[in-house]
Amino acid sequence: MQFEKLIAPMSVDEFAQSVNANRSFVVRGDPNKFADLITLDDIERVLNNGCNTSVFPQIIDGGVRYDLLDSELPWAPKALKKSEFSRLLEDKRSFMMMNLSQINPKVSLLIDGVESAINSSCADLHLYVSSKAQATGYNAHRDRPQFKLYLQVIGSTRWCLYEAKSGLDNAVASIAKEEEEKYLTLKDEFDLNPGDMLFMPPATFHKVGNPYGPRVSFSIPFVVLNPEEKQPKKMDRSYIPFKSIFEKAQRQ
Repeated sequence: MQFEKLIAPMSVDEFAQSVNANRSFVVRGDPNKFADLITLDDIERVLNNGCNTSVFPQIIDGGVRYDLLDSELPWAPKALKKSEFSRLLEDKRSFMMMNLSQINPKVSLLIDGVESAINSSCADLHLYVSSKAQATGYNAHRDRPQFKLYLQVIGSTRWCLYEAKSGLDNAVASIAKEEEEKYLTLKDEFDLNPGDMLFMPPATFHKVGNPYGPRVSFSIPFVVLNPEEKQPKKMDRSYIPFKSIFEKAQRQ
């Protein structure tokens, strides 16, 4: 997906102006806008490769995320506890995975497009999945130093955006539910539906829930470096056509 299609109907100039204004905004899109970016089979395949991944899936519970791993196993230093993971999905736990910018060729092109369109940037893709309605979510929190593009792919999510009250220590990144009234002021509350995209600048306090049913969401965090600084090495996200190479050799 090209960057222009990702942010449509907003233009690139309008997007840049809104980003420079350092404010969150929503772009409403056609319900099928992101429908072909990922399949449930893609997600299932990654989950079941439980001992050969750079970053393992993490369960979200109690407002935070945690690993669910066996360690020091024969042949593999770590492996996902897949039976326990399945049980938790059935028991309304959400999960997230980082470093999925190469989960399939379409996603790779999307993240390459973001990096190309936003000068001096490097981006990743985080996947958020809730397999049941009213599944677990994070406490209200803020992310730094990254900007965020949030794509609602399947299902809907309920969002709350907050402003920090005076006196909250700048180092605090997460607020427990029982302390929200003390430290945060609700700024906006809205639903994101399939095809919608949310932009958030760094340090925006937010909280997400899925009250309506299962959901799949993309979070695209990106950082923008000073052009005078050393630029990050670009990840090679090109697709390896293994099957074609192998079958061609068989025919020779």
